[in-house]
Amino acid sequence: MELVELKTRLGIPVDDSSQDDSLKIALNDAIEYAKDWCGNLFENESGELLIPSPVKKGIALMVEIDLTVPVGAVSDSLAGATQTFTSDSQRYTPVYRLWKPYNTKVGFF
Repeated sequence: MELVELKTRLGIPVDDSSQDDSLKIALNDAIEYAKDWCGNLFENESGELLIPSPVKKGIALMVEIDLTVPVGAVSDSLAGATQTFTSDSQRYTPVYRLWKPYNTKVGFF
């Protein structure tokens, strides 16, 4: 998955390079996260990266979540002094649903 595809999936104009540096970092992080979570390198015999479309969709969604959903506190209430927190596992639930069919890790429950 390349930066151009990520930008297209996120609805960012390909010629808009204002976020390219941070998007490249986020893309690389998300690809590594996907490989680790799925327990799959997504490489063919010659080492070429071949990521299935649903995994790519999850990678783009993860980057979008990282860009738009705050880490930790998701809601505040000043008068009632209430805060609601979220974990990464909650934030990334839609991503994990897309990746689940590609998870090759064996779990012991």
